[in-house]
Amino acid sequence: MKSNFLKTAVAGLILSASTLAHAGAIDLNSWSQQGNAGNGNWTVAPDGSSVVQSINGNPTFFVSPESFINKEFTGSFGVETSSDDDFVGFVFGYNGLDDFYLFDWKQGTQTVNGQVGYEGFTLSKISAGADVTSLNGLWGHNGTGITVLDTDYGNDRGWADNTVYEFTLGYTDTEINIGINGGDFVNEQIFSISGLNNQAGSFGFYNMSQATVRYSGFEEDTCTENCGTVPEPSTLAIFALSLMGIGARRFKK
Repeated sequence: MKSNFLKTAVAGLILSASTLAHAGAIDLNSWSQQGNAGNGNWTVAPDGSSVVQSINGNPTFFVSPESFINKEFTGSFGVETSSDDDFVGFVFGYNGLDDFYLFDWKQGTQTVNGQVGYEGFTLSKISAGADVTSLNGLWGHNGTGITVLDTDYGNDRGWADNTVYEFTLGYTDTEINIGINGGDFVNEQIFSISGLNNQAGSFGFYNMSQATVRYSGFEEDTCTENCGTVPEPSTLAIFALSLMGIGARRFKK
């Protein structure tokens, strides 16, 4: 009897550990395209769970109507073609085309109009005066109104064709934490920045010069500590399993 009780209690502990970050699903039917209308073509699934951007063009944004702060976002995305190698990503703290954070990811290094877009990840703050309608500013992440906060470049840092990645963003009053899982990236913390003075803003998706990108299954949850930090192997669950094993051996005696 005691053994069954212990197993039940520990099983509940494991379940709790696995559902601590359970979040509410985001309905993309209420989202809207921002920026030049000709730069993107965002098609939302009827149930609102996913969206595909199909145009290879200038910067395009697809954002939520709500503003968020102290939230954790999770979901999956990927490029469903092998015909290009350009920019995919996300915006957050979005309060118009002259006030947002931009996280973008490029598959391969490439120079356009004298600007180098490097393979890998860039986190930027976009402010007044930034050119966000053409390739000129955002390709090389330089120019008026574009401040690069952090980078992670390298020959092995690009996204892969036809690969689904899990994305995690923690956005609080003072922190930004971004993680990627999938392909060659195994629960990897890409950026972690603290000491910021963040404001509430919309969350959204971003493409530049990259077609056939799908975003799906996004959720958001309230979070004020360790938001978006990539978890170590489930310590609580491992501990609980150990307790279960110890208890089972004890009650067999």
